[in-house]
Amino acid sequence: MNYLLSCSISASVRQSIQIQFDDLKLPASVINTLEQNNTVSLRPTLSTALKTELDSLRVMQRELYDNYCIHFGDNHFVTANYFNDANKLIKQIRGEVKEANERLSGLWESEHCKWRNTVEGFLLPLFTDEMEYKLASDAYMRVFPTREEYRNPVQVHVVGPLPISLEVASEPTADDVGSLLVYENSINTREVIEAAHASAADKALLLSAELLDDLDVRTVTKVGRQQTGGDRKRGSWQLTAERLKLISDSVAGFDGLAQLADKLLASGNAIQSPMRQIREEGCTNFQIVQQEIRAELESIVATRDSSKGLESLQRSLALSNTYTTLCERIKTAENITSLDLLAVDSNLELEIYAQRSKQLNKLIKQRRELISVAGDNLDNLISDTKAASLTQQEPDF
Repeated sequence: MNYLLSCSISASVRQSIQIQFDDLKLPASVINTLEQNNTVSLRPTLSTALKTELDSLRVMQRELYDNYCIHFGDNHFVTANYFNDANKLIKQIRGEVKEANERLSGLWESEHCKWRNTVEGFLLPLFTDEMEYKLASDAYMRVFPTREEYRNPVQVHVVGPLPISLEVASEPTADDVGSLLVYENSINTREVIEAAHASAADKALLLSAELLDDLDVRTVTKVGRQQTGGDRKRGSWQLTAERLKLISDSVAGFDGLAQLADKLLASGNAIQSPMRQIREEGCTNFQIVQQEIRAELESIVATRDSSKGLESLQRSLALSNTYTTLCERIKTAENITSLDLLAVDSNLELEIYAQRSKQLNKLIKQRRELISVAGDNLDNLISDTKAASLTQQEPDF
């Protein structure tokens, strides 16, 4: 079951102010030019400290939604399996809000002084009359929060978790407002949760297309912390595994892929082990899980309805089948014209072909350099190289 969850971060005081072109006392011709070119009016931040605190808290809010919820629009849903972790982070956010307000309470004077300097900076050059300047300055200073308003300006509001039922309600009874509320709630909520499920499934398909692109060019010698992650930063395989596991908890059909993503991550960690036996097992498992992921993706494609994510995965699978052939054709290209034609193929569908395209273009560059050096004698150079390797004597040591 999914539960509706909302965690909003807001400030009870003004965060910025719009300064119109007319406020700057510019000549009419200058204002007309700015407006005709859709230039945005100035919007300075009243308190940098307040903005910094809000930005930091909204990073935590985004972590809550990305790591523990599926969503559609501004509606976020958490499952029972993820609620404990989500609730722990919500409590942490509440604690951070309290600390942020305590820090801001002691910064009112310095932030007020910074805003006064900002106001003086753009008003002083505009007025020669001291009284007019004071009137304008006072007006801009009045928009800054008072000391009392600045004591607890940051707020967090949580709604839920509210259980979401997908059971179809019976037709409402005439003149019974209660049954009408239940019926409309069932229809409206069902539409949103189904849209959230579809959006999550589409995300899983796009992740799968990107993962396949990575695995096509990834060899055991190229597996490192960038894929498996470390103490400070999560790796690409780690993020994929976590997101697929989250999606599979709400959307049917992705359990097998989520388990394979975990196996891929485990094999990647084993490959980096200092123990030889574990490394060798990791290499073997990595090659096996590559094939298992491909087979699982092919089975998923056969069962999903049409969507943007499905189309990306279908193209990625099709391109995967031609990748090895393209590599061989590049390695045996005999002239620049042939390479130019292959370069066109190598740059197709870059959004799902990024890693493969990067590797193909690297091969093209290497082949182009070889052809440039050899010129018309490329075939002779290749033959001489092969002959030299065949006739080379074993070193006497």
